[in-house]
Amino acid sequence: MVTLLMLCPLPAAGQQHDESLVESITAVRTDNHPRIDGLLNDAAWQHTPTVGGFVVHEPEDGKAPSESTTVQVAYDDQALYVAMQMHDPEPEKIVSRLTRRDRDQQADAAFVAIDSYHDHQTGYMFLVYASGTQQDVHYFNETWNDVSWDAVWESATKTNRDGWTAEFKIPLDCLRFASQEKPVWGILAGRYVARNQQDSRWPYIPQSSSAFVSGFAHLEGLENLRPPNKLEVLPYGVSYQETEAKHPGNPDGRDLHGNAGLDLKYGITPNITLNGTFNPDFGQVEADQTVLNLSAFETFYPEKRPFFLEGSDIFSTWFQLFYSRRIGKAPSGRISDAAYFTDRPAATTILGATKVTGKTKGGTAIGILEAVTQREQAKYVDRDGARHEAVVEPRANYFVGRLKQDVLRNSYVGIMATAANQETLNPAYTGGVDWILRFHGGDYATNGQVIGSSTGPDTRGWGGYARLAKEGGQNFRARVDLQYTGRKLDLNRIGFLTRSGLKEISSWCQYRTNTRWWIVQRSWNEIYADLTENLDGLKQNYGCNLDTNIQLTNFWNIDAGGWVDFGTTDFDWETRGGPSVPIPIGQSWHFGFSTDDRRSWQLGPFAGGGDTWDGQFNSYGISVSLKPRSNVELSLEPNFRTERHISRWLKAIEDNEGNRQDIFGEQYNRRLDMTARGTLTFTKDLSLQVYAQPFIAAVDYRNFKRLVPPDAYEYVDASVYDESVERPDFNWKSFNSNVVLRWEYRPGSTLYLVWTQAREAYDNVGTFKFDHDMNGLFDTVAGNTFLVKANYRLLM
Repeated sequence: MVTLLMLCPLPAAGQQHDESLVESITAVRTDNHPRIDGLLNDAAWQHTPTVGGFVVHEPEDGKAPSESTTVQVAYDDQALYVAMQMHDPEPEKIVSRLTRRDRDQQADAAFVAIDSYHDHQTGYMFLVYASGTQQDVHYFNETWNDVSWDAVWESATKTNRDGWTAEFKIPLDCLRFASQEKPVWGILAGRYVARNQQDSRWPYIPQSSSAFVSGFAHLEGLENLRPPNKLEVLPYGVSYQETEAKHPGNPDGRDLHGNAGLDLKYGITPNITLNGTFNPDFGQVEADQTVLNLSAFETFYPEKRPFFLEGSDIFSTWFQLFYSRRIGKAPSGRISDAAYFTDRPAATTILGATKVTGKTKGGTAIGILEAVTQREQAKYVDRDGARHEAVVEPRANYFVGRLKQDVLRNSYVGIMATAANQETLNPAYTGGVDWILRFHGGDYATNGQVIGSSTGPDTRGWGGYARLAKEGGQNFRARVDLQYTGRKLDLNRIGFLTRSGLKEISSWCQYRTNTRWWIVQRSWNEIYADLTENLDGLKQNYGCNLDTNIQLTNFWNIDAGGWVDFGTTDFDWETRGGPSVPIPIGQSWHFGFSTDDRRSWQLGPFAGGGDTWDGQFNSYGISVSLKPRSNVELSLEPNFRTERHISRWLKAIEDNEGNRQDIFGEQYNRRLDMTARGTLTFTKDLSLQVYAQPFIAAVDYRNFKRLVPPDAYEYVDASVYDESVERPDFNWKSFNSNVVLRWEYRPGSTLYLVWTQAREAYDNVGTFKFDHDMNGLFDTVAGNTFLVKANYRLLM
């Protein structure tokens, strides 16, 4: 599937140290650039060398492809042009599905990747489906990728009696490169045939190798290219209406808003680019998925906002020193005496943010980010009817700096520093050194990071991570990881760290088969073992996971595995500062399969069960994908999970002698969520996208007891913990949805029409009743946002 091309950056020939042995293709300068229409009859293509010799990468590595493919390259001072001919004796079987941009699809595709730095680590991939829909991906650190990267480029496809063709126009401002008289770049071309899931590439990159970009062929013949130092400005205007239930703070239940801002991009030097955003708006992004978090730790949400996604790879390290969701987050201030709010901001306003990124001729990558958010105030009425205004989020300035220096081959050493300066709070600083060093043709690697933090007087902490890995090989791969976080390490003012004060050793081994045998196309068989302790020596995790994934020759996939604990563990965080909680030895299992995704429908049932904490769980679900037409995609994924007999902390009280008593209840919960997505694509530039997620959870506590350290419980009666007074049981249900009409009315310029709806209901019941919960949810007044947003790309 094309997903594998995007999300599983696959092997490169790291062993090719002799540049004279690398395959090459010659680009020809043209004075009359080809018209990008998918017809390869332009004069530019009549005198340009053609390269073939594609070799299968998957599923039968190293074999000759069932259909042949050729590629040609031309260029001028503005762009690189690529022509590909995908021969096919049965053109009626070419799978052409129309979908929105950057959407993975099971359809015929052609792609080309360029290493314009020629640093064997950085690449830009441009993919076009037979339908004409585009995808683009940025590769870094040899195999890592950023699927959120977007460039403005042109492509066209045509189906004919010999198969189909694709033309690419890749403007030079999509690429990063140094000015040279006769540069040599890296290039890879590929073709995907959907009906047999065949991925063939030139040059040949064996699966037994360990990298990606360093296996590219040479693109020669380029002369006197100069990176364009263009200013790109993307102003936007947005108007939106919000509705909610009428209340004293909003008597008519409606608010009207308008806003404007702009994004800009400027080439400071041929290798360094400035990106800026002023008063950005992110109303068109998909809502976060609802989760039930009953732990003491923060939920991690992925970044979806375009400004922070683009170029985020430069700031990626093992420890997440920079978590961009901190910038523009929901205000964290609490107001205890508010009867109701007349105005309360849902998010912190980003006044402006800038990024400087690039790479020098000497192989030094640079990343600098600066963002400023405004002071947010809420207006409210207290219980006596008096009106007030209070700060709920202080003004803040955030800074991130990053340097990476290429060393050896396909390796680097880097440093990173961050700062969060917020009014009324001590400044928070973090920094660290990280590295990836590859040896023996890239088959072996060591990487790691050492970091430190300071959030005020006597609050300095440090941590470290190291890995030794075998990343190459036909069948066997493995790694060993070590990690340490000090008690005072704190990254969470601008980064993300679930918890500190831990030491961990883990190992992973994989044995995979790539040769077809019996009914098995290929398989991945893995074992993972982990021992995590806190700094007092209490085990937090101590077990082993086994997992196997098998692809059959009919392209069904089977996944099965399980977890086994080696010994008891003690969770020291559950009581929020109290004694540790004993967790007995347990086991769990999971099993699932998915049908052939080449068809117009696909099913993927899965199930799991076993021990969790000191109780048990069962989980069931199924994913359903439908493609009733070539431009329609529907997916539905309901999940149901039950948990029982799980001892969870409720509160700490004092007994008559003033001693702390940690009260627990045996938790029984049921939760159901269903994620639905749909896409209707009218043209490759016009699409309608729908997302919806209803979520229901019922949590019931029984058999209340107190913890008797170190490893026992004692049941208590209502005189110690009265359920009728405390009322710990609850039902929580929510519904979030987005409907987005997206029209790219000219290259790089987009119009969005967005409808977002949110519903939420909460009560102290604890009983799961689907009909009752759903009716109660949709009886609530929805919060709606109707948004119109347009931007226009200007080049200066």
